Amino acid sequence: MKLGFIGLGNIGTMLIERLVSFVSPTGFFAYDINSKKITELKNKLKINVSETIQDLVQQCDVVFLCIRPQNLDEVLEKVVSPKGKIFITTAAAITQDTYYKKLGQVELIRIIPSMINKIGGPILFMRGKYVSDDSVQKIKEILKKIGNIFEVKESDIDAYTHLTSCSPAIIAEFLRLYISSLVKEKEIDEDVAIRLISDVLKITTQLFTAEGFKIIPQVCTKDGITEVVVKKMQEYEKTFFKEITSTLLKRMEEVRKNYG
Repeated sequence: MKLGFIGLGNIGTMLIERLVSFVSPTGFFAYDINSKKITELKNKLKINVSETIQDLVQQCDVVFLCIRPQNLDEVLEKVVSPKGKIFITTAAAITQDTYYKKLGQVELIRIIPSMINKIGGPILFMRGKYVSDDSVQKIKEILKKIGNIFEVKESDIDAYTHLTSCSPAIIAEFLRLYISSLVKEKEIDEDVAIRLISDVLKITTQLFTAEGFKIIPQVCTKDGITEVVVKKMQEYEKTFFKEITSTLLKRMEEVRKNYG
């Protein structure tokens, strides 16, 4: 099976670099408008380079569309004779019907990977209307080499996207602000603070997996220091945290309306 990748941004590059460990480089084809980027990846991984989008589609059995929603229309216009190919799109917010309008009743799968798939973690998976069970199984076998497949309905994929694809940056920014505040307040060593919080996060993840939100009252002693902070955070549930969720979902809808 030959795999083609259109778009070598963060996601496209990450997928190729991860999958090339399991599939021969000769089975990979890539296209990007940035010639420097594609040359660097070719030299690094020894993959094939396609001259045009249409060349890549003709050369491959599976085509990964790793492009931003803003560029989707332009790319799909250049895809000719898509029948017989499996298309996998990583674009957020854009529904399957958008692809059918451009490509016809092709075999389509929507996936939402994230940069944590450099190591592992969840990959959201949504099968299109016309994709066969055999094709679904083939793609799952490929993707499960680099992450955990979570099959979801299209109506739910936006919300789950925020939990999988967006949350690493949101969590990291929360930690950056948290650590920065302590560093400024008490003039502690930032590098030490980062190492400490990283170690704590590893163990907290294990506890959270095993016990969920039960760890909150376990850590918060009655009238203790942690309980005061947690209660302070809870005051913002209907304001700050609701605004975060609303902002994310609103942006998804804007992208879908403008480019879908």
